[in-house]
Amino acid sequence: MILRKLIVPAGLVAMSLALVGSSGAGGSKLGFGTPVYVDQQLAGGEPEVIADTLHGDFVYTAHEGTTHLYRDGYTMSPWGDFQFVSNYCNQVNTWHSTDGVNWVRAGYLGTGGCMQLPAQNTGFSDPDLTFDASGRLYNTGINLVNDALFSSNDGGVTWDQGTVNCHNGDRPWLAGGSAGQVFMNTDTAEGDGSGQQIYVSTDGGQTCSQTGISGVGTLPDGTTYSGVGKLYYVKKTQGFVIPAYFNSPSGQYGLGIVTWKPGDTAVTPHLGVMGTSEFSHWPAIAIDKAGVIYEVWDPDTRQAGTNGGCSGESPAPNSIQMIFTKDLGKTWSKPVTVAAPKTSRVFWPWIAAGDGGKVSVVWYQTGPGQLADNDCQPADISVFESTILNATSPNRTKSTVDVVGRPVHSGQVCQGGTTCVATGQDRRLGDYFTNAIDARGCVIIATGDTTLRDQLTGAPYPTARPLFIRQNSGPPVIGSKNCS
Repeated sequence: MILRKLIVPAGLVAMSLALVGSSGAGGSKLGFGTPVYVDQQLAGGEPEVIADTLHGDFVYTAHEGTTHLYRDGYTMSPWGDFQFVSNYCNQVNTWHSTDGVNWVRAGYLGTGGCMQLPAQNTGFSDPDLTFDASGRLYNTGINLVNDALFSSNDGGVTWDQGTVNCHNGDRPWLAGGSAGQVFMNTDTAEGDGSGQQIYVSTDGGQTCSQTGISGVGTLPDGTTYSGVGKLYYVKKTQGFVIPAYFNSPSGQYGLGIVTWKPGDTAVTPHLGVMGTSEFSHWPAIAIDKAGVIYEVWDPDTRQAGTNGGCSGESPAPNSIQMIFTKDLGKTWSKPVTVAAPKTSRVFWPWIAAGDGGKVSVVWYQTGPGQLADNDCQPADISVFESTILNATSPNRTKSTVDVVGRPVHSGQVCQGGTTCVATGQDRRLGDYFTNAIDARGCVIIATGDTTLRDQLTGAPYPTARPLFIRQNSGPPVIGSKNCS
């Protein structure tokens, strides 16, 4: 395997090295270092970053950009700019770094952006990273029909195992289990109504089970439920947990989880809250070291009696909400408000958990006074993070910060999936962004950024660029040392 190193201007490297590892003002105050572009040529929508403590590096992955292309950014052809065409490999983009500043594209046989043999990895969309108990790293990608599954045993430098079709479906998520084991949930494409199904590989991602575990069902009162979103391995039960939505016969919408353990033929539902709403495509969950499961979402609050939204009522100021369960869904807390700006909209929350009662929540937030319905109305979009300590206690503490200090996007954020490209709407950010925890126990964030412009034409790029941000001051979510 031959790797091609991304060339970054020397001044940018020097500035980033000085600030990423430096202490923020005040030391104990929550803060983040200067954002670093992982790559200024390849796409960075729907990004994830993970810290590989076994091999001492970071791995970053993102959508290749095919269904994220924005017409206003076309500078060469209907397929975007020259960089997109020349680097297109029909595989999700992947990089690794030892310092969080200098990033290397995964590639084989001198192909640069192509990370693996096509026989093991084909799919431009929907990446997701996870580790199994041995430290093997997994990723996934789709072609709108197949769900590829592939893995690395050296921290994302080389990808040595995989199958191009673990199953056929849409929006797969991964959860690493015991050594060589990984679970994948996907919205199956059979058209038989089976919906969300979970498959397992026990050989490092080279093959997958042919029969899925059903992730959908109906409660005795007629309420339907389905797993949706990123799943996690539960070491205590040797099974998994998935965020889930619930729809009652009366039309109420609810959220919770579904769980599974070996021997079960289907998941078990656990309703957490009913009578809410959601702007995102799915909620997000995380599990702390004490076994507490947290779930976050963004209620889609509207102004009753108005008609100023994309398809109905005008948007109102909304919030990021969180619930948690200490007993795998048997009982739940009341909703906790993480963020509720008075004149902005918040959306796409993600959560990472560390020590017992310590969590990090990130979300996008529109500018002050911009109550935009993002699907069709423009706004300035910024990244916010909240570190919550004693999260399961009424005496919890919360520190919140505008992570980048400027918008990472200005414009619409199309929620229509792959149809956004056909209609010419802006979907460069994709459907989500993420946070994680590094080896210091501090927060790292991956987000798309659309603020760069073509240096020759001045036009926006047709895809977002991957941005990496690292906490450099304030309390960690694992351990007790200050993140400076």
